[in-house]
Amino acid sequence: MNEKKIKWGIAGLGNIAHRFAQDLINNSQLGELEAVAARDSEKAQQFSTIYKAVSHYGNYQQLAMDPDVDIIYVATIHPYHKPLVELFLSHHKNVLVEKPAFTNYQDWQDMQKLAKDNGVLLLEAMKTVAFPAYRELKTFMHKHEITVDSIEASFGNKSEYDPNIFVFNPNLSGGATLDVGVYGVWLYCDLCHFFGEDVLTPSVSITVEHPEWRVDENVVFLFEGKIKGKIGASISKNLPRSAILKGDGVEIVIHDKWWNPSRIDVNLSGKIHTIIHNSGGGFEHEIDHCSALLLNNEQTSSVLNTEISGQVLSILEQALTTNGYAHLTRR
Repeated sequence: MNEKKIKWGIAGLGNIAHRFAQDLINNSQLGELEAVAARDSEKAQQFSTIYKAVSHYGNYQQLAMDPDVDIIYVATIHPYHKPLVELFLSHHKNVLVEKPAFTNYQDWQDMQKLAKDNGVLLLEAMKTVAFPAYRELKTFMHKHEITVDSIEASFGNKSEYDPNIFVFNPNLSGGATLDVGVYGVWLYCDLCHFFGEDVLTPSVSITVEHPEWRVDENVVFLFEGKIKGKIGASISKNLPRSAILKGDGVEIVIHDKWWNPSRIDVNLSGKIHTIIHNSGGGFEHEIDHCSALLLNNEQTSSVLNTEISGQVLSILEQALTTNGYAHLTRR
């Protein structure tokens, strides 16, 4: 007996699309690759050949009109997300859009309304929270009634300046806040939501060592409230790769590359509990989560929470705007 699978389309065929396609065809249990599209028809054909897609298109309109596609993963860089998302939602396609979903909060609100009006899902691809290890951590914390009062996480890699790479391009909404800051802020907001605590507006410091780049280079978000947070992001420095959560009698370490969590140690009153889940590329977890939602006709996700996506985008936009980088979030 063959279980029904959800048929995926991919829009935008850069590096992250390759990683997504690999997990879709090799590691997903509930999804399969149906169609791919790019503005370059030859690129679409080559991608289709590599990953054995049923169809390929040299424009996005044709993908939107493909009757066999259930959901489309938007893998272009973030300033190009909105027109594609709007196109696909308008053609009654469910959409998983790569993070950050958009460059400003208003676009998120507008596209969520469009999704609702068309009876489809629009979710942001924050894969971290779909990983089994992270979800098991939440189950463990709930079972043992664990609370935390501080969260520290960062995402930063030293990169050589290249004006042809979008993260260094202010005209393409480059910079650390939107590119990598989204991960840590999402983690903080998601955990606050889990513990039922409010997220207060953070104080944000942005420092630049290369002003000629004209983008936000190093960012620190400091959150106050019942759960304090220190979230770092950089496109020019290597930052610590473990996330640390602390509370009364507990310390939790999400180890190396915390944004792809595979090992988590919970030191609870002196006793270490280890959570280990090895993954493929990691995209399979969000693929199967979204596929399961569609197979079960569910209208919301408790994992890729749309309220948290909106909250995070609002924080990122305000951080950039108040620090003089409003051009990075323009619509």
